[in-house]
Amino acid sequence: MAIVTSCHQQALAQQLNRIRMARVLSVLPQAQQQLFHLIPLMLQVNHADLPGALNENTPCGIDYFSLSDEAIAACKAMSLPIPTVLQPNSTAFEGVYAMGSSASFGQNQQSDIDVWLVYKHGLTQAELNLVNDKNKLLTDWFASFDFEVNFYLVHPMQFRDSNVCESGQSLGLEHSGTSQHWLLLEEFYRTHICLAGKTVAWWPSASQHTTAQYPHLLYLGDVTSLPAAEYFGASLWQLYKGLNKPHKALLKVLLLETYAAEYPNTTLITQQIWQLCEQQNFSCDNDAYLLLYYRIEQYLLAQEDHSRLEIVRRCFYLKSGVMLSQLSLQNEHDWRAHKMRQLVAQWHWSPELIAALDNSPNWHSGQLKWFNQQLSELLLTSYKNLLQFASTQALSDRMRVEELGLLARKLHTYFSDDDHILQPLNRLWSLSIQEPQLIVRYCEASTRFYLYRQMPPESVASEDELCDSLASIHANQVIHDADNVCSLVSWAVMNGLATADTKWTQVGRGRRRADKLGYLSRKLIPVLHNVPMVSKRHLCEPWFYQKIVFVVNVDDDPTVNWQGQELMFDYLDLNVLSFGRDKTNLISSVAVVCLNSWGEWHSHRFHGDTALLEAISFIVLGLKRSDDKVDLSIISCSAKLKQPIFNQLKGLLFRCYGLMKKVSQTNTLMHQITVGEFRYGMYFNSLGMMYRKIDTTVKKDLVENLVLARPELIDDPYASVPSVIQQFVATGAKQYFLRERNEILDVFIVDENNQLTQKQYQHVSMKDFVGKESHLYVFNQRQQRLPVFNMPQFFQLCRRDGELQVHPFGLSDDEMGTAF
Repeated sequence: MAIVTSCHQQALAQQLNRIRMARVLSVLPQAQQQLFHLIPLMLQVNHADLPGALNENTPCGIDYFSLSDEAIAACKAMSLPIPTVLQPNSTAFEGVYAMGSSASFGQNQQSDIDVWLVYKHGLTQAELNLVNDKNKLLTDWFASFDFEVNFYLVHPMQFRDSNVCESGQSLGLEHSGTSQHWLLLEEFYRTHICLAGKTVAWWPSASQHTTAQYPHLLYLGDVTSLPAAEYFGASLWQLYKGLNKPHKALLKVLLLETYAAEYPNTTLITQQIWQLCEQQNFSCDNDAYLLLYYRIEQYLLAQEDHSRLEIVRRCFYLKSGVMLSQLSLQNEHDWRAHKMRQLVAQWHWSPELIAALDNSPNWHSGQLKWFNQQLSELLLTSYKNLLQFASTQALSDRMRVEELGLLARKLHTYFSDDDHILQPLNRLWSLSIQEPQLIVRYCEASTRFYLYRQMPPESVASEDELCDSLASIHANQVIHDADNVCSLVSWAVMNGLATADTKWTQVGRGRRRADKLGYLSRKLIPVLHNVPMVSKRHLCEPWFYQKIVFVVNVDDDPTVNWQGQELMFDYLDLNVLSFGRDKTNLISSVAVVCLNSWGEWHSHRFHGDTALLEAISFIVLGLKRSDDKVDLSIISCSAKLKQPIFNQLKGLLFRCYGLMKKVSQTNTLMHQITVGEFRYGMYFNSLGMMYRKIDTTVKKDLVENLVLARPELIDDPYASVPSVIQQFVATGAKQYFLRERNEILDVFIVDENNQLTQKQYQHVSMKDFVGKESHLYVFNQRQQRLPVFNMPQFFQLCRRDGELQVHPFGLSDDEMGTAF
């Protein structure tokens, strides 16, 4: 009876596999169908004339592989040789499987293909490195045909044995690292397609004994007892994925929330799919993505949360790519079209709404901003619910704390409520969001600036209710707002709304103001668009500035009253900060637009006579850690004297940069500067710069470049700690510096305001301390300030060649160099 049951289960799994194979091919264009058939062949052989042939020693071969007629036809169509020798001496892979949205309601023309390569456990790390190199070549080759295929190495025991490494694949853009484990396997079970190799034994009664009896089956693990500890890491990972594809991440985060709400009696979608298979239901109702939607719908209806449900429906529709208002002869026969028509009828969607969603490649910035806001709010709502659920659990012991910190740091940029951060606008499906005209409006009541696509009406609603149609999101609604106009222009430039041809207008202001905004916009374009890569090393170390833009006199402009000639100004070497008999300061406002190494754009505005001094004091600490590649730009928006202001400001900034680089822990460097009627001393030390008025009776040459001992050194808490710590201090982030000495753990804690405390622990390991502190931060301190992802940074103090050095905790040098 057991044999009959097992054979029956295999037959059901193989029948579902055939149906999924037909579905994935039906949606792909013909050229991509041929490429899809070639995936297993490329991994079966190493042929010199086939893509991916890098090293003849690269492991290859798949158990039970047979060359299909479709693969032969694909080779002929692609003018590729058909290998005469197909069977290597030994096989490297137990199976090759596509997983994810392929063959489901989630597959669209832009969907990528994720391929799991389950390799033999006997492969060495050197051999796995060769396979990885080949996979990269194959990914590049497929990409040359506009077909995205990503390969992942999977150890056959990695879900069953916690001691098995993850084949060296750490956290990255396409790999979740240790942030999720069983949930990843559950997704694989419910979505996979066997391209070649062993049949996956994923039915509920399968076990390791099944594969012992049937060697042509592959059993990866049991997902029915999914641990609660994994939900938090998985939700962080989905939020991170949502930075690029929020509509897709929203569905998965809400599925996590649904699973958590049912815990511990959770019915997994994998189990639902198998129940339908046993009922011989292989219709479109037995689809992983459709069942995912139904589960979320059921959950939200029970919560009576119709607002979230409406956005979920739009995300599901857009993810499918089935455009009901634009069905062509090709996609009229899409196996999902009939079901999608039934769904939108049940949802009572209007033809206008469907047309607006189908027109998503042409959405303007107003529609995008509105939809982005909805997605972000819903993602954070789900995250809060999951965090509350996870707060009663321990952090997953599988998840590396350093990867938790990396994910949180990346999310902080996008979900921070800091008004000074320039938030990126996700373009979603829009091909272009550049605007021919942008209008700025200042509101005295709120003291804020507002950005519009077209001239706003006299009264503008601050919030819009959920619309029946995206088409009703009008152009005259607020796109963005900020506390200063430079932030507004910078945001528009950074996100591609403003181009060199964009016409600017400010309500109630004349042509001169419009010209100034246009000038600022054009000057910012090359600076804000060419940004360096953010690596893991950047995210796990203190931030430093990579780009700084000083924008001068964008608001009040004292130079409009200047009646002389600029040549005379330069010739006489006059001081723009203290000019003429009245000692007029010709710089009345300074806006600082800066990019830090974490990939965050910030904008701050300073005004008044000491605006420049305040701006320099604000940036110098971040400049201390910058390298010589830091990009310092100056944009003078003055009506006159642009060049003299530029020249003198440039000289001053480079002088300050040089002084900040020279200071040590034990000294202070002072530079004197005259601003308006007063002379100021700019005092640089290892913690930044402060300025104060100095006695004008003292001759200038007596104080210029004066080197002083740190006057506060006696009371300075930093005096008794390793000096190397001061090189890593950064405002806005809590930092732990850890040093193990015999049985003692020294802990130096620098808070967000650079206040230092010291502690010692006995018989506590560094790993245990980091894990405990991370748990406390996530589940206790955060409750009062959600949603903030500003996780502490942990550093290890260790000696190398006799020198005390600081290294990010838990990350290797090889790992830190990769992009993230």
